[in-house]
Amino acid sequence: MKKTIVGMIISIAVIMFLTNPSQDDYSRWVGKQLKKDQNALIEIGVDLAVVPYVRDQTSRTEAYVFSIYRTKLWDDKEIVAIGMFDSFYINKKNIEKIKEVE
Repeated sequence: MKKTIVGMIISIAVIMFLTNPSQDDYSRWVGKQLKKDQNALIEIGVDLAVVPYVRDQTSRTEAYVFSIYRTKLWDDKEIVAIGMFDSFYINKKNIEKIKEVE
């Protein structure tokens, strides 16, 4: 029983390690999120301006099986996202705080 549990934990850790997304993956994901339901002109602007901005303003803290991305915005605000299993999860509280200030 213990060997099965240890084997499952090791298997999950290996899968998480292999599916830990890169910083370029994060930048492309942000661009894709911003392009949803937009016209072609906005899509071009996102690719030319937003994706490079996100790439330059994002720091990545890697924990081998997941990564934490911190993107600095205007007025010292930041968005924090966690990347794991080739997906990204954003802290919704930070997004709500930014919307309240705008």
